[in-house]
Amino acid sequence: MKRQLLSVLLVGALLVGVVTPTAAAAGVAPDTDTEPAALGSASDGWFATNNTTTTATNDTTTTASNTTTNDTASDSNATSGTVEVTVGQQLTTIVAQTDSEVRTEVEESAFEVRFERGEDDDRAEALEERAEALEERGEEIRESYEEASEAYEAGELTRSEYAQRIATLNARSEDLSTSIARLDSRSKNVSNESLAAAGFNESALASINDSLESVSGVGARALLKQFTGVSEGEVELETEGGLSIKVESEDGEESREVERERDDDANFSVSQSDALDTARDELGTPSVGSWSLVESDKHDDSGYYEFEFELTGTNSTGDAEVRVDGSSGTVYRLESEIESPDEDEEDDDVEDEAEEEDEEDDDEAEEDGDDVEDDEDEEEKENEDAEEDEKDDDEAEEDGDDVEDDEDEEDDEDDEEDGETETEEEEDDEDDDESETETPESE
Repeated sequence: MKRQLLSVLLVGALLVGVVTPTAAAAGVAPDTDTEPAALGSASDGWFATNNTTTTATNDTTTTASNTTTNDTASDSNATSGTVEVTVGQQLTTIVAQTDSEVRTEVEESAFEVRFERGEDDDRAEALEERAEALEERGEEIRESYEEASEAYEAGELTRSEYAQRIATLNARSEDLSTSIARLDSRSKNVSNESLAAAGFNESALASINDSLESVSGVGARALLKQFTGVSEGEVELETEGGLSIKVESEDGEESREVERERDDDANFSVSQSDALDTARDELGTPSVGSWSLVESDKHDDSGYYEFEFELTGTNSTGDAEVRVDGSSGTVYRLESEIESPDEDEEDDDVEDEAEEEDEEDDDEAEEDGDDVEDDEDEEEKENEDAEEDEKDDDEAEEDGDDVEDDEDEEDDEDDEEDGETETEEEEDDEDDDESETETPESE
């Protein structure tokens, strides 16, 4: 919400001509003239505004006064390391971030059109030219970081201005990383023969990201959130013995980044166990939970140890990576980030638990219902079996009755046959009697 409000305020101010982009960036006095860089410049565009010190035109006294102010601000921050984030800086950072995004999208669109229209060889050539352009942009970012660091060490930039430069460079590096990922994905659709003929080097493309570690780590990302109004909190920046950035946001997020120079010796004179102890000491004890080692690697070619940690023993989440030089035994790079669950996440967890309980209750109810249905099915089956048994008994009785009826009919038939036989016998006897009676008379 704050980011949207800052954007609206900035656009309104630019439209009515109340402030120039450079004035918004530097927060200079109203009587100071500035010369904003052109938006469509070939190199930095609005970034030139953010990375160019304001030119005072009043007189030498004004310039000297500005220099004194910067030195004083730098000295006052030297003890605490605290970075103050102003609304003007947030407005300028939003402009710089938007400019980087627009520039990236315009270049990506032009590349995509050319890539889609070309054949395999043409696509390979387009990939190589795009890779060269991205490599040049990466070099611009590195040079801008070195110039800002030198200006801060020389007292030409305050601690807050230096932190803002790093935040702006982080926005540019993030867009560059996105372009590199897109280009790498596109290269998979072109044959290796065509890529080799065009001179496309995938490993060189990957090395661009490695060269931007100074402005692409968790500390630089946390600075960008602060300078664009995405989050608020305490910011600390130190440069003694290397660059150290620590950001604690009001939402409970903690980000820390350390970067130091390392020697050129790629040999190992420190054991891995000693390097691990050094890494643990540098990492320190987190505000919640504890750091647990999850992975350790020994990079023989580069001469350093790498340790990865995970935050345990708390509902917060976090991870850390520490690199220890194998020859000197010093930590030359550290990144750690801790995120605590916000109220929305906790509410979501409560809702999830409630949903799980409801699902369990539903499952139990369904099981109970299934048991009742099973019992009813068993009763119905028993009733059906009983009905079938009764039906079978009835059929059996009917069959028995039919058999008896058949037997009775057979008996009746037999009786009739016997009666007929007796009748025939009686008739035969009568015939015999008649025969006997007739015989004497004839005599």
